[in-house]
Amino acid sequence: MNWKKCLALLLAAVLTLALAACGPATNEATTPSESNAPSEGSTPGESTGDETAPAAGSKHVENLVVGITGSNDTFNLASQSGAFGRMNYNNVANAYFAYTNSENEIKPYFLTSYEISEDGKELYITFPLDKVWHDGQPVTAEDVQFTFEYYRDVSKNSYIKSLESIEVTGENSMTLKFSKADAYSYMANGATSQSVLPKHIWEKVDAPSDYAAEDAAIGCGPYKLVSYDLDAGTSYYEAVPQNSYLGELTVDALTVRTYSSQDALLMALLNGEIDAIYDYANPVSYTLLDLISGDSNIDTGESAYTGNYQVCFGMEEGRVFTDKAAREALVKCLDWNLLCNVINGPYGQIPGSGVITPACKGFDGSLWTFYQDVDEAKKILDDAGYLDVNGDGLREKPDGSELSVKVTPQYTSKKQELLNRIADVIIDSLKNVGVSAYMDTESLQSSEIWEANMVDGNYDMNIGYTTSGVAQYRTAFRYFVADVLPDDTENTAGSTWIWGTNHDPKLTEETWGITYAASEAEYLEHVKNLQKMASEDLFAFALCWERAFFPYRTDKYEGFSNWNSWGVINTETWYHVTAK
Repeated sequence: MNWKKCLALLLAAVLTLALAACGPATNEATTPSESNAPSEGSTPGESTGDETAPAAGSKHVENLVVGITGSNDTFNLASQSGAFGRMNYNNVANAYFAYTNSENEIKPYFLTSYEISEDGKELYITFPLDKVWHDGQPVTAEDVQFTFEYYRDVSKNSYIKSLESIEVTGENSMTLKFSKADAYSYMANGATSQSVLPKHIWEKVDAPSDYAAEDAAIGCGPYKLVSYDLDAGTSYYEAVPQNSYLGELTVDALTVRTYSSQDALLMALLNGEIDAIYDYANPVSYTLLDLISGDSNIDTGESAYTGNYQVCFGMEEGRVFTDKAAREALVKCLDWNLLCNVINGPYGQIPGSGVITPACKGFDGSLWTFYQDVDEAKKILDDAGYLDVNGDGLREKPDGSELSVKVTPQYTSKKQELLNRIADVIIDSLKNVGVSAYMDTESLQSSEIWEANMVDGNYDMNIGYTTSGVAQYRTAFRYFVADVLPDDTENTAGSTWIWGTNHDPKLTEETWGITYAASEAEYLEHVKNLQKMASEDLFAFALCWERAFFPYRTDKYEGFSNWNSWGVINTETWYHVTAK
């Protein structure tokens, strides 16, 4: 047994004592009411999960235990905070109207079907009438209509701003009418992130994200929150079979346990305290995989990652990288092998020039891949007039003034060390071609200072990060745009994360075109155009294409499906995983 394995087992023993859940939970809810069997049969457009349904007679999982780093202290159906909010990305206590499956396809979840009108302005939906809220009350058509109106009028959700009216067309059907062609955009963005809400609870709530009463956690998802222990960082859920949406629920109960770090998560997995790791947009670092490498009952959960680290250039007037020659020289001088090793070790891949990763919808694999050629970078700078005028070994601008590149890592609590290391590699690469560069230490003081510098355009290059969730549909281009659409302020005005400084009208049009595409074909066209623009103009670029790791145990259960960037804990897990 090697020393790393010995250390792992020792730490596991310590963590078992320190992190094990306490006895009976301190906060209990009522037992789920008796429920009916899932409805049988399906029609085109319904999502029943039959394609990968477990074999007849498969054993149910009594209690699946999931480890996470999010805190178990906020239980609000309208919030994405903490372990509860993050787990609800997988439709646990909640039921999104739709979900995006492993193939990046939009599938009905709470909805039984949906259809979009030819002009993109109307959304025809059907929904079940046999579901129950976790307090025992039935889910009604009135709840469904209320939910759409609540997101529009109270939550002020941008994806449903243009909803003009709702027409009830039957006891379980409605037509949503938008002022413009936003039906597809709503299904792709809003429906896949909005839970059906119980009117009898939320009609009295004006500040949804702040609501903290016990009934804030009541949903119509497949699992009801039964108890939680704040001190132990544990929450416990039981299946509500009546609220099955993709076939029979095969997981009877779910325990979610919070850990302080990825090391602690892996130790808990190693000693069997948890069955799988789920940590949205925060894959386990490749540097920690040795801790579990000796256990044949643990799969690393490796998959392609949709998110990425990227560079966005400051493009305000007077900034050095408004000159395309400077941008081209930079990407040619970078030590790409070192960057990929720093970010993802031996798993990192030098990226292509279109920014988005191969795991993203609409990826264009025909664009050129980055490479290092220091001599070529020097020649580009020489030809563009960036010369060492005073003989000090550093280049000046073409007008003879000082050239010094300000490198600004994004401020973040979880990834700061890595972002700073990436900045070091970029600074060293620039110095190798005679360009002075320095770290923007001011922006490292707080998120407020960093964001103010982004909004004001006070940077030459920003090193940022696109999470897997944003990359999945909106893509990294969302962080590069500087302007909202001048003729569409109803949707884009007031949007957050306007951190880019590129005022190119074409970039603005194509980027917002992704968010508010009227059809999948239109969406894919915008994605294709943006990749081509980035490849040709180099206004931004990815730093590495990564592999993600969300490890899980394989000795007790089977039927796990490992989704790119997401892992084996996903919306379909509750219907497919069975005991061995």
